[in-house]
Amino acid sequence: MLVQTRYATESDVCDIAGINITSFRPQPFYQTAFANVNDSSLYPLKYARLLNRLGDPTAHVHVATDAETGQVVGSARWVIPGHLLQRSAHQTVSLSEDAKCKAADPGRFMPPGVNQQAYTAFLGMLNESRKKNLKDGDMSLDFLAILPAYQGNGIGTQLLKWGMGQADALNARIYLEASAEGYPLYCKYGWKVIEEIVLDFGVFGGRNTATYFVMMRDPVPNREENIQ
Repeated sequence: MLVQTRYATESDVCDIAGINITSFRPQPFYQTAFANVNDSSLYPLKYARLLNRLGDPTAHVHVATDAETGQVVGSARWVIPGHLLQRSAHQTVSLSEDAKCKAADPGRFMPPGVNQQAYTAFLGMLNESRKKNLKDGDMSLDFLAILPAYQGNGIGTQLLKWGMGQADALNARIYLEASAEGYPLYCKYGWKVIEEIVLDFGVFGGRNTATYFVMMRDPVPNREENIQ
């Protein structure tokens, strides 16, 4: 299928929030932390957080769209330190007043029923890993998700191209945390495991453990475009 990628706008946030929930709902973290929260109740939190990220000048949020229908089918969010790269005028997202209000305090949209122990443990794991492994000159890939019905069509690769190109041009590493499902794709394009973290969600009332791969990709100077 033919896919186009571009910077996200405020009007895309609805679709990105839906992709986030749909793609990650089967994961042990979601199954535990949001076991008692339905998707419609979780949506406002995801929506507000995405608006918050969209307004962050260091965040570069991209979407992949079906070239025929225009439907948003995937998204990626890169964080690039401002001293390395600043968004140009046409890349800067101007949020509406309502969006700014929501983005200012996403936490107020936290739905009732969230398993706070699981939620806090997961975020704590991410924060500790970043403190230990992420350096000032590093980029990070904070989010990559594709609608399940569109997975396996190379859309993830399309979304990775931009960030890898930027990293190589800036001579920057790219940090990420991968699930077991995403791990093979990142390995394919040069990310190496620097740490494995196992979370036992059974401790928090869940049913499964999950392994997260902390990964880093070194820049490839003068890399030839050879991504299939």
